[in-house]
Amino acid sequence: MPSRAVAAAFEQEDSPSELATGLRHGKSYECDACGRSFEGEPAGAGLFLWTRGDEVRYEEPPLCEACASEITVGALVKWDAEDDEEG
Repeated sequence: MPSRAVAAAFEQEDSPSELATGLRHGKSYECDACGRSFEGEPAGAGLFLWTRGDEVRYEEPPLCEACASEITVGALVKWDAEDDEEG
């Protein structure tokens, strides 16, 4: 690949700050819980964790604001109920 093509491809890549923060203006996501599309930073993320042999893999799918709030509150209520059962 000619050096100009390499430089052009590099310029089109996300900047390190965009990669580190996950922020890109106009980026749209699809909520993993409800399937709705939304723009901007996800309000939260799920967490899928699995193993294949010795390799551990994880995925953090984006969540819209409504689903992130609902899942968070549901988890807190369940956690509180489990604490009450233990004594």
